[in-house]
Amino acid sequence: EGDKELLVTLVNNLVVALSNARSFEKIIFLNEDLQVKNEQLEKALHELKAALRKVEILESIKANLSKFVPTAVSKIIEKSPEMGRFQAEERDLSVLFLDIEGYTIITEKLGGLEVNNLVEKYFSVFMEAIYENNGDVVETSGDGLMVLFLSEDETTNALEALRSAVMIRDKTALLKQESHTLSQPVTINIGISSGRAVVGANKFECYTGSRWAYTCHGTTINVAARICSHATGGDVLASRATVERVKSHFSFTPLGKFPLKHLSEDVEIFLME
Repeated sequence: EGDKELLVTLVNNLVVALSNARSFEKIIFLNEDLQVKNEQLEKALHELKAALRKVEILESIKANLSKFVPTAVSKIIEKSPEMGRFQAEERDLSVLFLDIEGYTIITEKLGGLEVNNLVEKYFSVFMEAIYENNGDVVETSGDGLMVLFLSEDETTNALEALRSAVMIRDKTALLKQESHTLSQPVTINIGISSGRAVVGANKFECYTGSRWAYTCHGTTINVAARICSHATGGDVLASRATVERVKSHFSFTPLGKFPLKHLSEDVEIFLME
């Protein structure tokens, strides 16, 4: 009887020992699995941090790049990073040319650095008017800007161009009151044209590789530039195509037809009141 009880006890102890052994094996396995998962998690966190850093760098590049390239280019790249939609295409637009009257004389009078500060002061204010009306500055020269309005709606294009011109004219008047730099305050002349033009990127191949330039060209662009050069005394001049689009919103005085440089036909010009 005693041997039987001892045998039962031994068997029970053996069962418990086996159970404990299995539990210990499970603990070891779980611990190893946890270590693997921790390593995987650490790797994933490291990769995530690296990815976030790349995003930060790219956002920084984008922010700085936007200071130099037209907004239209940034939008195209965002929609199609592989450059698939970057080719030039013909589309409707309104274009505004702006320049400083008597820029050469002012430069001789003030000198390069002072003129640069003056242009920076004026153009910084004009940028607010342009961007508030969805304009896009695509070209600058020493005394001028070329601004495109590229809405899908042709009336909206012309309206935004004229509204920009009005705001620029008003802001120029305020700056004249505040400025004591010049005996003759700065005068800004504006020309606006509407119609179809080719807008987008041109690709140039050379031995150093491909180079891209964002450009626009066509008769509509030329007309706006020539109209602007015809303006004096702070005029805002517009083509007939522009006037037809916005005549219910703005008042104009017809000035007649004029021969403009490098244009085969005379162009009818209107003065915005």
